[in-house]
Amino acid sequence: MEENSVWIIGIVTLIAGALIGYLMGRSGDTSNQKKLVDQLNDAQRDLSEYKEKVNNHFEKTAELVNNLTESYKQVHQHLAQGSETLCMGEHSPAQLSAHTQAKISEPVNSEAAETEEIPTVTEQITPAADEPEVVEPPRDYAIKGPDEEGTLSEKYGLKKKPEADDEEEIPPLLKDHIPGNSLRDSEEK
Repeated sequence: MEENSVWIIGIVTLIAGALIGYLMGRSGDTSNQKKLVDQLNDAQRDLSEYKEKVNNHFEKTAELVNNLTESYKQVHQHLAQGSETLCMGEHSPAQLSAHTQAKISEPVNSEAAETEEIPTVTEQITPAADEPEVVEPPRDYAIKGPDEEGTLSEKYGLKKKPEADDEEEIPPLLKDHIPGNSLRDSEEK
């Protein structure tokens, strides 16, 4: 019986503690919680205002770019119309377009093209008298003769050393440290 009463007292104490804790928590300081809720609402309002400003900025930028594009088109059309009406000389747009169309529409003689030999890069090309001199672009490699080594060769840049004498010359400071050279040292001094 005593064991049952200990269990009953423990359970009743636990329930009473939980009830007191719940009531204390509810009646606690709610002003701090209210401050946090107000700060959260302010932060959300600021964020939504910022997003609205960013959207307005990009809408205005898109509108201005579209206006700039339309202005550019109008300037281009104005310049094209002015060049057609004012430039009646050699470089008028009508003459330029007719001149380029004539070059494009010239027929190619297929028999002459088949027999003509295509020059390689290393061959010298002699320009015809009526053709202007063609400047060749710079090469990214050095021109070499057939008997020379290329830059990718393993021997490129290495020079053969002349055969040295069998006896290596020893600097005078090191001769003192070589055993058996004491007589030579006294002769040189």
